[in-house]
Amino acid sequence: MNKIVIFLSIMCFYVSGVNSSELSFKFGSPSFSGIGKSSHYLTIENIEKTRKDTIKATEKAAADKAESDAKNTAVAKFKSNLESRFYTALAKQITTNIFGADGLQQDTGSFTSPLGGELVEWTTPSDTGNVVVTVTESDGTITTFTMPKED
Repeated sequence: MNKIVIFLSIMCFYVSGVNSSELSFKFGSPSFSGIGKSSHYLTIENIEKTRKDTIKATEKAAADKAESDAKNTAVAKFKSNLESRFYTALAKQITTNIFGADGLQQDTGSFTSPLGGELVEWTTPSDTGNVVVTVTESDGTITTFTMPKED
């Protein structure tokens, strides 16, 4: 027991005065402390915007891929080729009607497409020397082409 007392007394001499300071608390988050608050909010806003933009871009890419996949099916390609040939034949028929020879020429005419319901009308006004072709689509959009009939 004597050894313990000696040990404790030696330890008391080695331990010098204890220094202490006042305990204080500071919030680490700028939302609570106010230090750097505006840049903190700006950073949060940028992160949220980046996430939203990423989600929108992903959704758009998925929609574009689905649309592209739908256009690349065999049926879609066949339909596109058939429509192209149909419109080529229609253009040839209109050209033959406008520029036809010996009584086959028609100065006016119209045609309604069975595929999309578009109305194609052509006229050759005598005072202008032009051919006017008007295409009225099923949604009401009107496109007009004016071409010279004679050189």
